[in-house]
Amino acid sequence: MIPQNKRNGYPVIISSRCVFSILIVIAPLILFPGCSKKAPEYEFVVPDGDRVAIRISGVEDSGVHFYTYRHNEKNINFFVRTDGAGKLHTHYDACYSCFKYKLGFHVEGDHIRCIACNLKYRLSDEFWDYIGACAPIPLSSNVENGFIEIKLGDVQKGEKLF
Repeated sequence: MIPQNKRNGYPVIISSRCVFSILIVIAPLILFPGCSKKAPEYEFVVPDGDRVAIRISGVEDSGVHFYTYRHNEKNINFFVRTDGAGKLHTHYDACYSCFKYKLGFHVEGDHIRCIACNLKYRLSDEFWDYIGACAPIPLSSNVENGFIEIKLGDVQKGEKLF
């Protein structure tokens, strides 16, 4: 017996076209999920009154530590780093030229790299010179009683970057 290529009187090819059409619509959503323009999420910080406090002992390891503060349904990302002299610095996870892509920075060995434009900065440098408008944006902070303290208002000012 020869198999029939018809289902309910219609050729099976109609079903294949339907599947193909669905794949055309769904494939870009699967292949390009980063197009949502949503900033990534890191360890969330919870404010303590009018400030965010991060224990120094948790970040004093010459590494880079990323954090997320949630404000008005947006993730505001920032990081803490230690320079070559042992001084702690805080920065938004954004730069003035590439913030619109919401990609931030990535650590590569002893450098931090802008994911959007690939510019690198040495983590050991005390200050980063802007190349164009790309460099992590400084976030004002103070060291008090074993904590890095950042005023909540200063963190929230970064909302427009995310």
